[in-house]
Amino acid sequence: MMSVQDVEDVYIIGFLITGFLLFVVCGYLAYREIGKTSAAVLAIARLPGLCEGICRAINTQTEMLREQNGKLVVILQDCRLAVVPGLRGGINLGEVVCLDLAKDQ
Repeated sequence: MMSVQDVEDVYIIGFLITGFLLFVVCGYLAYREIGKTSAAVLAIARLPGLCEGICRAINTQTEMLREQNGKLVVILQDCRLAVVPGLRGGINLGEVVCLDLAKDQ
């Protein structure tokens, strides 16, 4: 049979083990949360580079559109637009014919 003092010792050892396990679990959870926070901070630190890359891509696309627009202006200046008879409500690109001026002369 166990004495009261032996039972108290068992309880003390049990509480020590439980406290140690709680301490370890809390430490692990804090470590995991710090890892998530550091990943978020690193992502924020990368934002200027990402913004610069996006701006560079948009500028490249804008320049390409300007070049294409310039080519279209040259083509339209070299051609005469003739609208197909029977067209109503504006110019429909599917019904616009570009005639070469050199062939007309």
